Amino acid sequence: MSAPPAPSEIVFLPGFDGVAELREPFVTALDALHPARALGYPNRPLETLDGYVRFAASQLAPASRAVLVAESFSGLVAARWAAQDPRIAALVLCGAFARSPVPWAAIGAWMPGMAQFLGASFLSPMAFGLRDAARGRWSGALAAALRSMRRDVIAERLHIIASEDVSRDLAGLRIPVAIAHFDDDLVIGAAARGQLESACRNPGIVRVPGPHFAIETRPRESAAALLPTLAAFFATPASRAGTR
Repeated sequence: MSAPPAPSEIVFLPGFDGVAELREPFVTALDALHPARALGYPNRPLETLDGYVRFAASQLAPASRAVLVAESFSGLVAARWAAQDPRIAALVLCGAFARSPVPWAAIGAWMPGMAQFLGASFLSPMAFGLRDAARGRWSGALAAALRSMRRDVIAERLHIIASEDVSRDLAGLRIPVAIAHFDDDLVIGAAARGQLESACRNPGIVRVPGPHFAIETRPRESAAALLPTLAAFFATPASRAGTR
């Protein structure tokens, strides 16, 4: 059986707010290695994790072979997508989790009036270190993004975080998987990191300096930390021994 074609592009999936434009500097840095683009999510309900997968998958050309780079919330989307779609050649999970890293996320699904508060609370560790100009700018951009999000969309994403577990999806993958941990991540704790690593088959581990939002506050440095892993994915066609 012939080997599958090499990847043709890097596709980045953003974190909880889903705004692709806020990650432009990071995606531009990735584009220095291979064609890269970001896929954002619409500010309307997509109903389920599979709904997010269907939306993202519809943005990929039929002949494309993509390396998914997924941030935080989007790790759930990327894991399910990769488990279903042979166009996905490799997976990089950045500050991600296999199941909920916080015990209270479900409250937002049942109390939509608190959704924006809880969405901000999920991301609140970003408030530390605001004396750093880049973090201050990102904090303002994130706050604006959360204010613009519909409450039912925030509630929906919190419900997905609370209810979904993609461990089985990850365990069944036969494509290369790498996990990027941020050294100063105050959102994703040690337990969630361990769960994610245990769910994957022999994942590559990349240490990235910076906070949970290093992709936004240290875009060039974060991209540089990932480039060796991405270069290896593009150098050799991804192995797909066995089935998904």
